[in-house]
Amino acid sequence: MDKITLSLLTEFSGEFGIDDSPESERFEQFAAWLVVRRHFSESTFLPSDLHTGGPNDASIDAIGVIVNNNLVTDVDAVEELLAQNGFLDVTFVFVQAERSSHFDGAKIGTFGYGVRDFFGAAQLPRNEVVENYYEIMSAIYARAGKFRTGNPGCHMYYVTTGSWQDDNNLIGRIKTETS
Repeated sequence: MDKITLSLLTEFSGEFGIDDSPESERFEQFAAWLVVRRHFSESTFLPSDLHTGGPNDASIDAIGVIVNNNLVTDVDAVEELLAQNGFLDVTFVFVQAERSSHFDGAKIGTFGYGVRDFFGAAQLPRNEVVENYYEIMSAIYARAGKFRTGNPGCHMYYVTTGSWQDDNNLIGRIKTETS
C-alpha cells in the first residue's frame, strides 16, 4: 500500500477506533465509508455497520442500503420509513476492497457473482451480516408497489490501491458482470 493511502487509513482507523483490527478489515471499512458517502448525504455513520467481510461474505466486503436518504441496517427501519414517508426510494451499494496494486479480473467476477447471488437464489453461504442485509432487501422488494422512482438503484464498487489502465480484458469482465 502506498504511503498516502496508508496515512489516510491510519487516520481513519484512529477516528473510528479500529486501530487494533487487521489492516485488511480496516481497508474494507475505509473503502465502504468512502464509497457509501457518495450516495448518502450524511457522513455520520459507522463503517463497521456496513462491513460484511469475513468467512461466507459472498465476496462482498460491505453493503450499504439507503432508503429515503437513510442508511438502513435492520428490517424494522424499512417499515418505519415506509410508514413515515408513504414510499420507498432505495439504493443498494456493494463494495469489494483489495489492498493490491492491481485489478484482478477473477476477483471482479467473483464479486459480480456474489452480488447476483445476493439478489437471487442464494447459492452461496452467507454470514450473519450478509444474511441481515438479504432480509432487508427482501423486506424492501416485498413492498415494491411503494417504490417512488422505479426500481432501486444498484452500485457496485471494486476498490483497490491500483491505477486503472483501461485493460480491455477487465472492461469485458466488468460488462459481463454488470449486464
